Amino acid sequence: MVVHRAPLSLPRKMTTTISGKQKVEQPPWRAPASYATELKLYNSLTRTKTPFYPISGSGKKVTWYCCGPTVYDAGHLGHARNYVTTDVLRRVMEGYFGYDVQFVQNIIIRARQSHLFGIYQKEHPTVEAKVIEEVSAAWQKYLNKNFPDSPATPTTFAAWAADIFPNLISPEGKALSVEPAEDLTGEELEKEAKVRMHLKTLLTAAASLTSRPSTADEFYASVRDILAPYLDSLHGASVTDPKIFRETAAYWERHFDQDMGRLNVLPPTVTTRVSEFVPENAAFIKQIVDKGFAYPTSDGSVYFDVHAYRTSGHHYAKLKPWDASSTSLLEDGEGALTTQSGKKNSGDFALWKSSKPGEPGWDSPWGKGRPGWHIECSVMCSEVLGPNVDIHSGGIDLAFPHHDNEIAQSEAYWDPCTASSGVVGQDKHQWVNYFLHMGHLSISGAKMSKSLKNFVSIREALGRGGGWTSRRLRIVFMLGSWKDGIEIREGTIAEAKNFEATLNKFFANVKGLVSEDQEREKSGEAVPQFFAAREKALYQDFDNAKTAYHVALCDSINTANALNAILDLISKANVYMSANSHYYSVATLATIARWVTKQVHMFGLDSQPLAQNAIGWSDESVEGAEANKETIAMPYVRLLSTFRDSVRSIAMEEKATPAGRTLLGLCDKVRNDDLPALGVSLDDRTGGAALIKFVSAEQLLAEKREKEEKAAERERNKEELRRQKEKADREKLEKGKLSPFVMFKEGPGSEEWSAWDEEGIPTADKSGEPVTKSRNKTLKKLWTVQKKAHEHLAAVRLNSLVHGPAIASIVPPPYVASSRSQGRIVRVSNTRLAINRPLYRIHVVCSNPPSRRQRRYPTDLVRATQEADAAAATAQSTSSAMVEVDDAVAITIFVLVVISTTEEPRLGVRVQITALR
Repeated sequence: MVVHRAPLSLPRKMTTTISGKQKVEQPPWRAPASYATELKLYNSLTRTKTPFYPISGSGKKVTWYCCGPTVYDAGHLGHARNYVTTDVLRRVMEGYFGYDVQFVQNIIIRARQSHLFGIYQKEHPTVEAKVIEEVSAAWQKYLNKNFPDSPATPTTFAAWAADIFPNLISPEGKALSVEPAEDLTGEELEKEAKVRMHLKTLLTAAASLTSRPSTADEFYASVRDILAPYLDSLHGASVTDPKIFRETAAYWERHFDQDMGRLNVLPPTVTTRVSEFVPENAAFIKQIVDKGFAYPTSDGSVYFDVHAYRTSGHHYAKLKPWDASSTSLLEDGEGALTTQSGKKNSGDFALWKSSKPGEPGWDSPWGKGRPGWHIECSVMCSEVLGPNVDIHSGGIDLAFPHHDNEIAQSEAYWDPCTASSGVVGQDKHQWVNYFLHMGHLSISGAKMSKSLKNFVSIREALGRGGGWTSRRLRIVFMLGSWKDGIEIREGTIAEAKNFEATLNKFFANVKGLVSEDQEREKSGEAVPQFFAAREKALYQDFDNAKTAYHVALCDSINTANALNAILDLISKANVYMSANSHYYSVATLATIARWVTKQVHMFGLDSQPLAQNAIGWSDESVEGAEANKETIAMPYVRLLSTFRDSVRSIAMEEKATPAGRTLLGLCDKVRNDDLPALGVSLDDRTGGAALIKFVSAEQLLAEKREKEEKAAERERNKEELRRQKEKADREKLEKGKLSPFVMFKEGPGSEEWSAWDEEGIPTADKSGEPVTKSRNKTLKKLWTVQKKAHEHLAAVRLNSLVHGPAIASIVPPPYVASSRSQGRIVRVSNTRLAINRPLYRIHVVCSNPPSRRQRRYPTDLVRATQEADAAAATAQSTSSAMVEVDDAVAITIFVLVVISTTEEPRLGVRVQITALR
């Protein structure tokens, strides 16, 4: 959809204050044409989502320049984040919005250190004394540069590092894998990462110097990071042949291209290399000099004049004007070109740099030299795409100074004004209309960077196992915003695996149903087509999902929301299949599955071409002819599944017999073990044939392992809970052994008290002072808690008698009564039991018989209750009583003791239950 709009100029809302003095904001942005699509892109030139206006107007051509890699080593996951994410955006522009994208990407070359190190290793194939001497010197130079105050040697460095950096280095001299503090800023995290890197580099090399590895290759690999820069400082001036730089870069360029192929990144329409555009660079720079926006210096270099550019009405640092005075960023942007020789202002940057010894050089009007870093991109982009570009992309760390300098020198070149003719406020040339910056990848909060050596190479990631695949990496990047950072952490890949598994199961289910219908049609059966209320509802869900998906992609290509729309649609389709166990509208489900398939292919989640009417994506573990195994294997699998269905049906009817159970076990083995190993999944369905699904054997076996691990984990958790409960029960029973009547007399802390009431609650402390009301209240609470624990112990013991041995006895702790308890009824036990034995004789025995002076002591009452009737047997002036109880009678046992006025006996009560038959 194309919407006609009047050209507009968007104000910049992003502002900042520098040192509390000057308020800085981005300059206005002009819409490049009068046509806008529904698509909005987050534009770094406005820091907002702005409508996309292609330069072609209502046409479909889009020009796009992407800053490519610096090729001098293996590509890492930071590269993957940048280029895979850019590839997703490009695919959406082409595959969903229908643009014809001309995609240009450059290659930057760095090669001298690798070249010198390679020569040194070839000249010294064995680790001789001279090699040790030179590596030791390189180690010392690296130490002096990064830790100038350290007196350490390779032998003592580990101890020194452990003493100075105990949070980073163990006492044994090993780097600690500890998470950085959460309150550190990004800059502080990066500084800490650099310290870690330098420590690790020195420790690794020192270990090889003090105890040499078994092979020369291992030795050189461990000292490369200190030896390569050392050799460069000694012999770099001798390397002058540009061919050397190109040969080394060509190797790593091929390596990078292979990595991008593994990640299913589309190749650029055009790849540019600065070595192939040197004359064009010189001509481009000369025009900027002629217009007064650059100046040569006495050493043969050329610098861009930022002051002249600004005074002519241009805006310098359109992307990040608040960083324009950052000395550290400016120095970092110049890199090896940094120098103050002949520069008018510190903010001026090199367009052409005279060659130093050891650097490649080309002829120019200013002498032998080479292009600066920033001018390379401006020239190559302009040569291929012309004076105006729709989209320029790259990593967010390139925004300033690299991209801001690109903008300045390109607009200085293409704008018709000169330094002397420029008018402040006049509209100037707008070189790029949309700048898209990809968020970087971080590890433990620090940006992944080759310079920090905290990177994981792409090949290492894809080959390390643990679930990392090209598809899952892409899903990880798509589950977040392309402009925001992503942190690699433990379990990062799990969400991507879950997304992939959800789609795999959906595709397998629908393909199984489609295949089943096709088999029925081949056999001449008329397959019914359903379209009733549930099918209408599912189609409405489908329409809603496509709308949400479209809105998400129009919203600055919000891939996270787009994937969520797909997941929501699949969820509703799964609910439809679950609710319709006896029939499905296979055509409806197939339509949805084919739409989902098309979208995931469009995102680049499948490296194989999209076949007509295809459902699902290819198995990343198979290639070529194996991918077509379903067509070949289906007749045989169908025959086996049908036979199994028949056997299982018979076995279900006879499952009460040993033979039936054996057959069911064999059917389950075929389904759960045998077929999954071959990449076949069977879903048993009530009243019908099993649904056949082809899924990768690796996935099925992984799911089986995961299921078994979860079951084992549940059992471990269950066992742990059981142990914890047993422990808590033991502690509770142990606590209940102490009677509440003696807890303050004989228990811990009893020495604090000197007087107690009839229940054993203290009334006076050890000095004879009465207990306060508040203290008494606290003591009563403790007494009540102990009483409950004590009664619980008695209940458990009585219960164990009924459900335990045929003959058992229990002796609760004795009670001491005082003379003040005259006429008081003390309840010794009160337990309700469920008798599960046929007949019992129950004895309640007092172990301290009454004296003759006691008129009614003891009176023991045992009461048995059955339904509403009650029968009691009472023993007068005897020490026991007996009652016979019928089968399955619920009884309550309790003992009432009347305390004598003349004695304070220590009573012991024993309950004995005996089975009579």
